[in-house]
Amino acid sequence: MLKKVLCISAAALALTASLTACNTYLEKSGTYDVETGDRVKITVDAKVGYDITLEAPFVISKDDETILNGTFLYSEYLEEYKSAYEAEPTASLVDEGEKDGNEYFCYAVGDEYDYFVKVGDSNTAVILSSAASEEEASAAFNSTVISLEE
Repeated sequence: MLKKVLCISAAALALTASLTACNTYLEKSGTYDVETGDRVKITVDAKVGYDITLEAPFVISKDDETILNGTFLYSEYLEEYKSAYEAEPTASLVDEGEKDGNEYFCYAVGDEYDYFVKVGDSNTAVILSSAASEEEASAAFNSTVISLEE
């Protein structure tokens, strides 16, 4: 049920993005012009094998295996998502805090890990979902930088 709510909400928002890419030996990034009016840059650590697709929704992978699926939404919906997870009896809080100037929380439901990131000083949030192991999802999240482009 929770997965359906997430999918429907993300699809209903139908956030559009135009992209630019930056590729270096150490990192790979995509910059997305999100429907919220913000320009958000997602950067992955390429030196340890991460890659990112350059369309929205985006995929962060390692060794051709999808680790995180990402999409954008209005940040005002984050509290609703958090409340939905807190009400879900099978959900457990895995992590929450601040990373790279962004607030985030992560919940597990079954074998899925969902990171919700409020992009600092913006109207945008990023959802990163993973069906990989908790360790793989956490490593990919920690190797990803999400920033607001001015």
